[in-house]
Amino acid sequence: MKDQNLVPAYRKMLSRAEAADKKTLHKRIEMAVETAIELEELSREEAENIGDYLLRDLQDAAKFIVSTEQALVDWISFDLELIEERLLEMFSVMVDHSRLELDNLAERAHQAMEWHTGEITGLGTLYCANCSKPISFKKPNYIPACPNCESTLFKRILD
Repeated sequence: MKDQNLVPAYRKMLSRAEAADKKTLHKRIEMAVETAIELEELSREEAENIGDYLLRDLQDAAKFIVSTEQALVDWISFDLELIEERLLEMFSVMVDHSRLELDNLAERAHQAMEWHTGEITGLGTLYCANCSKPISFKKPNYIPACPNCESTLFKRILD
């Protein structure tokens, strides 16, 4: 059973990264990781894993926006009324602050990013790499196995 404290920790680290007075996304997330460790909220391994999940999710959101010129709303792929307003605001601010840095990463957008069962993900819709069944996340949560085929590998699909 997964430690359910890690999903709230994802949110807390996102909030800290948003508030950080650092210029790059990596520095903001690094500061959030170190703060969680210093405050003994998480072990180093847990904090670094969550930092990796945050970086992956924010880079994915920014790559989508850069490559398609669409808004974060389109990337999320579901009704905004279902999303916690503060969480959407934090994601939006982090994506906006990171856009210049992430423009450079758009060159690597052709490489498929992967999400795995048991990892934590933020907002958005993931698609089973095996059967393409969508799973939508309206708040950070653990990624389950595909309810259709039990696959453990997911991707985002850019239209």
